[in-house]
Amino acid sequence: MKPKFLILFFLVLFISCKKESNRSRQQKIEIISKRLSAKKIDDLSKIKNLDTLYYLLLEEKKDIINYRKLFKISGLYYEVGQFDKYLLVTKDIYNRATVSKDTIEIAKSLYFIGDYYENNFQNDSAFIYYARAEKFYRLIDDNLNTGRTLLYKSGILYDAGIFTESEVQTSNALRFLIKAKDSRLIYESNNLMALNLMALNNYEDSLKYFNFALEKLDEMEMTNYPKEKLVKSRASIYNNIGNLFEKKGEHIKAVEFYNKGLLTSNLRHNYPQLYAMLLDNLAYSKMKSGALNNVERLFKESSMIRDSLQIKSGIVTGQIHLGEFYIKMNDTVKGLFYLEKGYRKAREIESTYDIKNALKILSLNDKIKGDHYTKLYIKLNDSLQTVERHTRNKFARIAYETDQVEEKNENLIKKYTSTVVLFSVALLFIGTVFIIYRLRSKNKELQLIHEQQESNEKIYQLILQQADQNQSVRDEERNRIALELHDGIVNRIFTTRYNLMNLKSEDVQQKDLLVQELLLSEAEIRKVSHDLQQNLLFENTSFQNAIGLLVANQRNDFETEFDYSIDKYIDWSAVPSTHKVHIYRIIQEALQNVHKYAQASKCSLYILKKGGQILLQISDNGVGFDQENSKSGIGLRNIAQRTKNMDGTYTIISDATGTVIEIWI
Repeated sequence: MKPKFLILFFLVLFISCKKESNRSRQQKIEIISKRLSAKKIDDLSKIKNLDTLYYLLLEEKKDIINYRKLFKISGLYYEVGQFDKYLLVTKDIYNRATVSKDTIEIAKSLYFIGDYYENNFQNDSAFIYYARAEKFYRLIDDNLNTGRTLLYKSGILYDAGIFTESEVQTSNALRFLIKAKDSRLIYESNNLMALNLMALNNYEDSLKYFNFALEKLDEMEMTNYPKEKLVKSRASIYNNIGNLFEKKGEHIKAVEFYNKGLLTSNLRHNYPQLYAMLLDNLAYSKMKSGALNNVERLFKESSMIRDSLQIKSGIVTGQIHLGEFYIKMNDTVKGLFYLEKGYRKAREIESTYDIKNALKILSLNDKIKGDHYTKLYIKLNDSLQTVERHTRNKFARIAYETDQVEEKNENLIKKYTSTVVLFSVALLFIGTVFIIYRLRSKNKELQLIHEQQESNEKIYQLILQQADQNQSVRDEERNRIALELHDGIVNRIFTTRYNLMNLKSEDVQQKDLLVQELLLSEAEIRKVSHDLQQNLLFENTSFQNAIGLLVANQRNDFETEFDYSIDKYIDWSAVPSTHKVHIYRIIQEALQNVHKYAQASKCSLYILKKGGQILLQISDNGVGFDQENSKSGIGLRNIAQRTKNMDGTYTIISDATGTVIEIWI
């Protein structure tokens, strides 16, 4: 046989064998798939068949059908508890999809990997993969999965105690999920938003979102959504609303919602863990409200259920609550026993919230070891603040690093669309230049005004600093004079008097006169010394006078009556000069707005001390203004910026009856 015919023969033979091999592999895949679909198959057999099917699919063509089969395999591995194999398959899908630049499968595999790490309580890793999946879902305009990954990210942030960032992420999730019209995820987002707002002490808005969640459950009930899931969700919401009123200190209202949750049909049988939680919360709220009947029974019933289910965190909470109950019932010995027991258990399961709560109650009620528990409480509180800071920084770093990774991936994709990108950049550049030119021409006047304001502020700040320095010099001098009077003159006169009293003299009358005179001098000098030091305590009124003068000089065409009140307990010497400037300018700006727009007959200014904060309140009975249309005003922006510079918060309420500005510093 000639060589070329020999080569052709082997080539045909090879192709035939390969076709036969492919046909055989397809048959095996179909047989194993049917086995896995069978209802009567034990987990061990399922795992063996999955292993075989996985290796067969690795040799198949990398297309969408193959990806779907691999995802199904990963899901089945998850169902039988083979989580490591689930991760292995999912990562293999990700690698294949990355090579073929299949954005949909890349996003889905990243999302599945995130699920794996979240279920294994590796929240930082879960956050990374959800964030990466979110980026790809955004690229393909997948509203449902973009919203889902945002929601899961916000849940991780909530568990880490980063409530403000979690609130932002939840708000973004709702935006996408409302577009996708996924009722279940919208419900979960409303619930999580409410929990974040409750943690941030925004009780009014929190209750509003809990009600949104309940409304969404009602809508789902009308669409034949599985009732058993709705029952649990509704009971959970009632429990959360009860927690909200408990946190507000409205214990009777809390009792009402816990009872609502407990009225859920078959709750004890179907969801004993939730039932036990509601029982414990009900008992605690009743105890706090003073209605002590059946409280001990409720606590013990809850503890019995949790013991039977081995819910460690619930057992700890129940013991601490029971200890607090016995303390309230004046059975201190029994109360301390349960509190110490709960504290030990909390340490075993590393529940920082319960450890902190137990230590706080023990420090207040254990007369023997109270100081020891107080020190432990302070130490734990300090360490928790450090951990919270580190956690916040860690998730911020993760978000940044994820953005960096995805930026590299996006750059690879952009290589295939360079022409469009360059054209877009050119248009953007031209547009930007035009906008900058327009803004510069319009903002010259504003810039001059801003510079003038800065100059005025610097001058006023220098005046305040000079006043502070002058006051400091006066204080030093007066202290020195007081010390001289007390330590020098008084002691010298006292010595003279003492010597005269011991002088042997026949003229007793003259001696008595001298002694009396010295006594009067000594008393007078002591009085002068005392008065000098007393005056220092109440003399720091320069800033108050400046405010008073500002209000007193207000006049307008509407004959507005201006009055003010400044809390005498505010220590203005402890307020930084920069803050005084901001406060003064805010008042000045607010009064100017009253002149211009309010048409008010009365305007009041109050500066009050509230705990560790200063409350600045300016109110008038004028015509009010439309807040939506006035947000871009320079005056309101200045007030907002100055408040921010003092790390403060502000609210403005305006309607037809007047305007109230409140600023907390």
